[in-house]
Amino acid sequence: MSTDIAFETHLDVEGESRLHQHLRHFWHPVAFSHDVSDDESVQGALMGERLAIWRHDGQIRVFRDLCRHRGASLALGRIDDGCIRCSYHGWAYDESGIVVDIPARPDLSGSLNVGVDSFPAVESAGIVWACLDAEPKFPVPELPVLDDASYTHLFYEPYEWRCSMARRLENYFDFSHFAHVHHGILGDRDDAVIADYEVRRVGGEVRIDAGPFLEFTDNPKNEGSAAAGETYEAWKRYRIFMPNTMLLHSSAGPDGQDYTLFVAVAPLAPRLARCFTIQSRNYALDKDKEFRDLQAVILEQDKPVVESQRPEELPDDLAAEMHVKGADAGTLEYRRWLIEISNGVYEQALAAEGN
Repeated sequence: MSTDIAFETHLDVEGESRLHQHLRHFWHPVAFSHDVSDDESVQGALMGERLAIWRHDGQIRVFRDLCRHRGASLALGRIDDGCIRCSYHGWAYDESGIVVDIPARPDLSGSLNVGVDSFPAVESAGIVWACLDAEPKFPVPELPVLDDASYTHLFYEPYEWRCSMARRLENYFDFSHFAHVHHGILGDRDDAVIADYEVRRVGGEVRIDAGPFLEFTDNPKNEGSAAAGETYEAWKRYRIFMPNTMLLHSSAGPDGQDYTLFVAVAPLAPRLARCFTIQSRNYALDKDKEFRDLQAVILEQDKPVVESQRPEELPDDLAAEMHVKGADAGTLEYRRWLIEISNGVYEQALAAEGN
């Protein structure tokens, strides 16, 4: 019997429920920053909570999207002198969520100890992040390449898949699927061997350096390598910001062409995920449409497979699915950390020198 396969045993459903609840203690993406203009509000969602996301004088705020008077959506309201005012009866809430104006009874304004829940919010990597707990456990994800003038950036419209946050995210560093799901683009099903690669924890991240990956050159990502032939050997560097975000740097040619993909996944529900994607590159700067088209093809290939996975959430017991030694090292380390989180352990790794 091969020692490279761990055989299926049982699933721990309670562990999955615990993990979802513990996700409340982490930063999650709720909107792109550019979609929340000054003195405007938009609606977001996170873990069953409807959110009102608004901005005044550049400062972002995230409230529970529920007016305390008659339960209307605050996100439908307007920003008025630093407050968010409900569109239904005009109740106004200040930046901390306290009601400060009741137009129908001005004598009660400022005297009622009534408020709406306000959640920690911050902007990073072109995204608004919120946490449903007062003290987020890990640092907010970052995207340094956004400040590099040599790169161009594509912000993709957020989309939703019917799967868990973890299922969606691990799809990006599940290396064995490249050759089969994306045959002819990101791999070759007739040459699907995955070489051993390095996986380590640094701070609140899993970092992976892997390759070479056989990719084809008849697409905008790798066309700069076409002179080398039909295929190109790409190397990939991942930063997986626990528990919900991934930054990939993938080589795309012989002259330092760098293709990056930043994906932040919000758990709307245990089996519903909303994905925020930013693609950056320092080459082919005039081919946004071609890159958008390629991204659409890859998503169309992945979606039915990921949504078909059962159980919909990741197994809490590592032995609940079979794993291939070496090839699955990255996804296994990610799952191990998720299990720790599901048990209420929020310890970051010690950052190694040079990382």
